[in-house]
Amino acid sequence: MKIQTADLLFVPNQHHDMDEAIAASTGNYVHVAIAMDSAHVIHASPRYGVVIQTLTVFLEESNHVDVYRPKVENSDGVVARARRFENRPYNFSFYKDDPGVYCSQLVADAFKGVIDFDEEIMQFGDGEHQISDFWSAYYLKLGVDVPLNQLGTNPNKMATSEHLKLIGKL
Repeated sequence: MKIQTADLLFVPNQHHDMDEAIAASTGNYVHVAIAMDSAHVIHASPRYGVVIQTLTVFLEESNHVDVYRPKVENSDGVVARARRFENRPYNFSFYKDDPGVYCSQLVADAFKGVIDFDEEIMQFGDGEHQISDFWSAYYLKLGVDVPLNQLGTNPNKMATSEHLKLIGKL
């Protein structure tokens, strides 16, 4: 399989604490990146902020990914729009007005006008509680309220878009 510009690389739960909390709240995909070309990706991660990496390095850190291809006539401009965010910090709070960027926020902004990914009320529960113990402790450390009733995006929801087609695993 050859990666193409604007393909989306979705990372399933790697079973780290944060991944487990995200998966419990929103579903199995916990991270997403944009292919810049067949050898490079751009993504927003807690470790690096918004960064460009080789596909090889990204895959070493992600274990494996599911590759989705946009079913659109023209995805020109997606990578250029994503690059505008390079070197921005990560948005740890997931609030829209935060100066940083989280992974699916980067994708939604880069694809705006090509694919308009639906925002939805963000989830921080675990199936039993509206706010899981993980997210309660996480936001307590950040010193901000959990962004309940705030609109946002998440990788799992993005992967269900009718404008994307699963093409394989890497």
